[in-house]
Formats: sequence, C-alpha cells, structure tokens
Amino acid sequence: MYAAKRPRLQPVILVLVVASIFLAACGAQLADQNWPGISTSDDIVYVAYGQGVVAIDISERRPLWSFPEEEAPGLNFFAAPSIGDEQIVLGDYGQSGGFFSPVATVTIYALENNGSSGEQPAQLWSRDDVATDRIIASPTQAATQVFVGTADNRLLALSASNGELQWEFETGHSIWAKPLYHEGVVYVASLDNVLYALRADSGDELWRRELGGSIASSPTLADGVLYVPSFDREIHAFDADSGDELWKAPAEDWVWGSPAVGNGAVYYGDVAGNFFAVDARSGDALWSRSVQGAIQSSPLYNDGVLYVGSGDIEGEEEEREGQVLALDADDGSEVWRRQTPAPVFTSPVRIGNNLVVAFLDVGVLQLLVYELDSGDLTWEYSPPSE
Repeated sequence: MYAAKRPRLQPVILVLVVASIFLAACGAQLADQNWPGISTSDDIVYVAYGQGVVAIDISERRPLWSFPEEEAPGLNFFAAPSIGDEQIVLGDYGQSGGFFSPVATVTIYALENNGSSGEQPAQLWSRDDVATDRIIASPTQAATQVFVGTADNRLLALSASNGELQWEFETGHSIWAKPLYHEGVVYVASLDNVLYALRADSGDELWRRELGGSIASSPTLADGVLYVPSFDREIHAFDADSGDELWKAPAEDWVWGSPAVGNGAVYYGDVAGNFFAVDARSGDALWSRSVQGAIQSSPLYNDGVLYVGSGDIEGEEEEREGQVLALDADDGSEVWRRQTPAPVFTSPVRIGNNLVVAFLDVGVLQLLVYELDSGDLTWEYSPPSE
C-alpha cells in the first residue's frame, strides 16, 4: 500500500483544508465554504450547499423540496447528490459528536426519487457506520451498486437496495473525486497521486497508475480513453482497458477540474487562470488563453461552446468575485462573459437552453440561470433564510 502523500496547498484552497482539519479536531461548527455540489436530472437541479440539499425545478422556477426537512445543527453537505432512476444518494460532511466526542458521524443516505412532484422524498435507507471521515466526492450509482469515496482513504461499494457494505478498497490518501463506472470497472482517483481501476463486483485491483501530483477530480472517459487532471501541472490520457499512458499535455499550474471532451479536443483549465485545448488523440496543443481568476471546476462543452466558471478575482473593496465565460471551442475567443458576486468553484450545468451556476455568497446559496446563447440572466434563486 502506498504511503499517504500530502499535496502542496494553494492559497485558494488552504482555508478549506485547514478548516477541515481544525474542525475535525475540536468539533466546532463548519465554516462557510464556497463549494456547493450540483447535479441535474431532466429539468431539476439538486444542490448540496452546506446545511442541506435542495431540489429546484428550473423550467418552472420553483423549489421542490429540501433535505433534511428540519434544521440539524452541525450537519453539512457539500458533495453533489447522485441521481438515479429510483433513488438519490448523498453523503454528508459529518456531524460532530461535541467537545467530548470529537469523532464525526458521517452518514450516507438514499432518498426516493419522486421527480418533479414537489413532495418530500422518503428516506429509503441510511448508513452511519461505514465512513469515518467526510464525504467530499459525489457518490456513483451503477446497476445494483453505489460507490462512495471518503476522506478516510476508502472506496466503499454498497448495495443500492439497502446500503449493505459489499466491499471496500483502501487508497493512500483521501478521495475527493467522484468514482467513474464503466462496463464492470470502477475508476477512482485519490489525493495519493494514483488512479486505480477496480473490478466493480469484487473490488479487486486491475491496474493502478501513479502520477506526479494529487488527483482531486474524476477522469473523463471518451472513446476508450481516460483523461485525468492532476496537480502535477499536466493532463494525462490513459487507455481505459490497460492503463497504458497514451500522452500527457502541460498546464502552467494545478489542473483541478475534470476536463471536457468534444469536437475532437480536450479542454481544461488550471488554478492560475489558464485555459487549454489539445487534440484528443495526440495531446498536441490547439490553443490556449488566459482567463481571469482561478479555474477549479470542470468546463462544460455544448454545441461548439465552452462554459467556464472561475473565481478569486479581486473586486471592489477587496471583495473576491467570480465570473462565467462562454468561449468558442474552435479558437477560445470570448462569446460572452458575466461577473458574479462570489467565486464560481462549482462546474456550471446545462438544463435545456439554460446554464445554471451555483455559489455561496457570504454563506448564502445563490443560483444564477443564464440563457446559453446570449448569457442573459433569466432567473436567480436563494433558499429562504430561517
């Protein structure tokens, strides 16, 4: 087993990790973090944003439900919910047992997926005894299984029907990346610098590849190739079956978010605010450009246009702002740009002809909905305050 390797921390995420370590030790309330997790299904977005998870119908512009129904002090959510046909699976950030019991209780929940009915979903099952540290990565549902990566260095395989633990696999460091499932194989990336390929039915290791830096986001699979971001300032292409490295392409700083693939190219950004396009088959550079603010999320490719969120931009009165850009995928030229009042570190998502962006502004969830082609702001939403 590989020894744990702590990644060097950039200032933009140092607060997140330091706060996590501090709060785990003393059992204090979780500080505000601008890191909501967002998932989509049909016209609905599901956002984990700290104190809970909210489901919002974008087409009808109305909230459907929130979980938990009642406020639970100390309970927090940041990992994007996993949306299946029959159930929604989510994991929390852990709930402190108090000053005299500093170990956090971490729970995985399965909720009924009742679509756009607006009714509070029934809880199908939960497990608070299989994870001992925070769940940062979104779970993955595949057939009869649920795969959950945890900050206690483990990948868990649970039964989708009742949450029973089927197997677990230990990595050398925390898992922040959503597991990727494909044709009986689950791929999991870890902060230990390693990408693992495992048999989904047993957890047996098929292959592993060690990179030069931590991997904080999922690989992107396209045409049998895994495109893997890394803190080693490169993006790597691996054959999904054998694990053979096909090529690697450089960045100027950490590549945090999963790359986007489309139009025969791979698109990715780094935390120094640089954005790149390379050939998907060879890794040869196609174009690059500077984007103001750190890019820590994944770009969205849609019909020849890339949508990119960035943040940590110095604004008026030294406040940190963010932005959303639409770039032409052929040459990187700007189609439109919109400023946001807080950094955008969560990947934009598409609902119909809408682009949905989520962030926390002074601890309050903000959801902005833009028209894809024009960038016009068509709707904005924040959950009502208690």
